[in-house]
Formats: sequence, structure tokens, C-alpha cells
Amino acid sequence: MEIRTYTTGTILEFVSSEEFSTLEHIPISAHRALSYAHNPRAAASDKILFVAFENDQVAGYIGALPEKIFYKDEWKRMTWLSCFWIDPKYRGQGISKELFDRALHEYGETAMITNMKPGTLKIYERTGYFHPPVTMTGIRGYLRFCFAEILPPRGGFYERIKPLLQGCDFSLNILNAIRLVFYPGYGLGPALRVEYVDKIGPETEALITECNQRYFNRRGKPELDWIITYPWVLEQEENADSRRYYFSSVSKRFFYQQVELRDSTDAVKAFLMLSVRNNHLTIPYTFFAEGMEKNIVKFLFNTMLDYQLNMITIFHPGLAAEIRKSRSPFLFKKKVLRPYFLPKTLDLPDPAFQDGDGDCVFT
Repeated sequence: MEIRTYTTGTILEFVSSEEFSTLEHIPISAHRALSYAHNPRAAASDKILFVAFENDQVAGYIGALPEKIFYKDEWKRMTWLSCFWIDPKYRGQGISKELFDRALHEYGETAMITNMKPGTLKIYERTGYFHPPVTMTGIRGYLRFCFAEILPPRGGFYERIKPLLQGCDFSLNILNAIRLVFYPGYGLGPALRVEYVDKIGPETEALITECNQRYFNRRGKPELDWIITYPWVLEQEENADSRRYYFSSVSKRFFYQQVELRDSTDAVKAFLMLSVRNNHLTIPYTFFAEGMEKNIVKFLFNTMLDYQLNMITIFHPGLAAEIRKSRSPFLFKKKVLRPYFLPKTLDLPDPAFQDGDGDCVFT
């Protein structure tokens, strides 16, 4: 087995090589590599991909997303570990430990993990590198019936009856559509105006800077522009390359929206980055003035109705609390958890993260 590493400066050469085109399994998509190469917080020498090769084929890999954290009044280099995969036929041979050790040797003092698969929690706990996970508690609301989307795992009973579930969803949502037509509206009123924007202006940037003081990653205009410009998921049908990559790279519907809420004096009171993937709405980044929670939640309800979305997931404490107590058109609401593994070398007793921090905003 051979482990090769790729940096921000070499990743594009790798994905355009003849070798890459012949791999049965690819360790990164071409557009994700493009995003890594343009990361405004990465240096050209930052190692971003650790790949195990066996017989000139990919046996496993782990990715690293270079980042910065504002820690003890200064910026500190860190990374989010991401996209950990081992080919099933090579599992149990120590490849996962070797890859993980390589990544931690490079970033061990500041490596963080979130958005991981539930089955990997024990693996990270056993490494000894991390504090017990810090867990963010969020809420998920279901506006429409979507049994065919949320029940079937890969294989199993629900997968076999998926056509039946789709039929049930269709029939129930006909009735649900009638319910929503007669449901009370959630108008923001004349005091607030919604504006969809392509670029972040100076006033909005000032609001972002002010609100960012409470967060550790503090992603601002350069980072948000990068996320919008270089997504990891493209809105298109599955293709040969996406089938070679284990993680998400395409989706039937995927887009970001940037939204400003302005008051009667035209002052920006809130800025939101929305992400829609298929029928699911998330809000990776929210920056707003005090007391705007109720109006933001009203806007989000209307967005779901406008796009006929099935569900919304929010971890922002203020917005999640507002949804819990608000009268809403949701059929069902449930608590959702997101653990964060933080290194023992950093003392972060009460870390504050946005919903999109780490690689969450990209997926």
C-alpha cells in the first residue's frame, strides 16, 4: 500500500491527469477539487487529500478542509477532516488508521470533525485526540409528506417498498396542498422588504462582521463568495463520474440564495444564506439584528411554501427556539443533533459555530 498526499496547489493537476480518469473509485470530484484550489483560507502547500493506493487503485482516502479559527484573540490555522472512505474489500487491514494518523500528524493539534456518519463516532472517540463531542441541538420541520425520502436506507424493507411510499406521499400531499392553501399566511408586513442579492454589499458586510464576533470560524464575505462560486454539489443528473465518487457531487436540485431583509429606512436588518437541496432547506449562515428571529422564521416558512419544500433543518439557537414555540404549518417537528469533535490541544469550553461551518455548507 502507498499513501499519497495532494495539496491545494497540486489537486487540479491530479484530477486532470490520465491516472485520475482510469480510477475505479475517485477520491474527489473535479468541481470539489476546484473549490479546494480556490479556498481563500488555504495556502498552496496545505495538504487536503490523503489517498491510499493498492495496485494503482484507490483503497481509501480522507480529506482535509483548511480553515482558520479565532482563538484567544488571534487567528489560528486549523482544518476540518472530511470525506473519510475505505473500499469495503480493504477494510480491516489498518488502512483507515494509517490514513487517520497521517492526517492527524499534519493537523492533529487543530483538526476538527463534524457532519460525520453516526457509525464513525466511536472511531473518533477512541483516537484520544479529541474532547468528548460538543453537540448542537437543532430542529427539523416537515411541511409535506415525504416517507419515500426519509425512510428508505440503502437496501432493506423500506427500499423494497419505495414505490408504494411514493404513491402514499403523492396522495397525502394532494390533501396537504389543500390544507396549506387555507393556512394563515406569514406576511412580513410593510416594515420589512425582502431582497435577493448576488453580491454582498458594504452595509451587509458590516452586519456580518459585527455578528461574527461571537463565532470561532468567522466566515465573512470572501468565504461566502467562495462557497457560492465553487460548490461541491452541482445541480444535474447522476453521471459516470458521480458514480465513481462515494460522497455527494450532484443532485437533481441544488442551489444557494443570498437574502437581505431591509426595514422601512432601507437598512439591512438580516442577511441569510439559504441552501436548497432537492426538497430540503437549510440556512448555513445567518446574520441579523436583535429581535429579528420571528420575522426570519416567517420568511423561511414562506420560502418553503414558495418552493414546495418538504423539510427544513436549523441549528441556530435563536431560530430553532423560535420555530419550536411558533405556530407553524409543519406536520411534524423533531429534535436533531450535530456533534463536533474538537482537539484536546484547544480549550474551547463553549464553542459557537454557524450551521454551515466545517463542510456542512457544501452538502
